[in-house]
Amino acid sequence: MIKLLRQLLVIAMLGVVSAGAFAQRKGGQDKRPPKEPVKVITNDRKDNRPPPRNTNERPKPNKRDRPD
Repeated sequence: MIKLLRQLLVIAMLGVVSAGAFAQRKGGQDKRPPKEPVKVITNDRKDNRPPPRNTNERPKPNKRDRPD
């Protein structure tokens, strides 16, 4: 009895899953809006580099070094 119930449950689940998958193709009408093409932005110019780092500056003093 339990095996029969389990088999019927498996068959019912497969039927629901397959019906849901095929229900999305109803009549071949796709009502979704069209997607816009993806825009790829590339940097072709070589002069657009970040400025060089200035290593001549002294490091800032640490506030923990000062006595209270």
